[in-house]
Amino acid sequence: MSVSNKSRGIQSIEIGYRILVALQAGQPASLKAIAERTEMTSSAVHNYLASFMRIGMVEAVGRGQYQLGPSTASLGLSALRHTNSFEVVRAEAVVLSERTELGVAILTWTHGGTSIVYFKEGKRRGPFDLRNGPVSILHTGGGNVFVGYLEAAATLPAFIEEAAVEGLSARKARELHSRIASSVRAAGYAVTELSELPGYKSVSAPVWSSEDQVIYALTITGPTGAIDASAKSKQIAELVATARKVSRQLGAPPGRWDCR
Repeated sequence: MSVSNKSRGIQSIEIGYRILVALQAGQPASLKAIAERTEMTSSAVHNYLASFMRIGMVEAVGRGQYQLGPSTASLGLSALRHTNSFEVVRAEAVVLSERTELGVAILTWTHGGTSIVYFKEGKRRGPFDLRNGPVSILHTGGGNVFVGYLEAAATLPAFIEEAAVEGLSARKARELHSRIASSVRAAGYAVTELSELPGYKSVSAPVWSSEDQVIYALTITGPTGAIDASAKSKQIAELVATARKVSRQLGAPPGRWDCR
């Protein structure tokens, strides 16, 4: 028997989960800090904390400070052992495509460069579609994300090789690699025109693992006129929020997904 997301639930469990996520975002934390993060009263938070401490999901450390307890750690480790990270990202990619009406791709880094491992067509589509397989490092949002967040030693050799095909010297390629990395880190995402598909644009954001490594680049793509790449773009905000959500689900450090 399946349970619909719209089925009647238990609100107190959902509220309690907000408190656990607030602790996940930064611990140890005071009662006041938790209340502020959850937008709840201190007395309400205290009642939940008392129950969580009785079952080991939260523990008190120091004076008036709280952190996640051993029971929560045990549940988290068990979940991670059975979590298929790709399926987590793929499910959110489908939702992102439905919300933005754009194509959504998932890219990974291999020893030879960047590859698309999943693509969901969007409603706002042109005459071409992306296909799974190797793609450009220089001219895709995903490739640029990996340049920005992976060690240069991992990405630079393939980057220089691809740049050489376009007539760039190794020195020029290194300079371009450095500029791309700095730009991506400053923005938190990458915006590129797809050279292999003229008239198409892509925007990519990093997905982080529990080891604090970028394991996927989540990408929205479509005809240039269908993508708003401005600083206040709702499409980019949706993309970044989704990448952060997946990173949290995969156990990434709070700094990779909690940006309050």
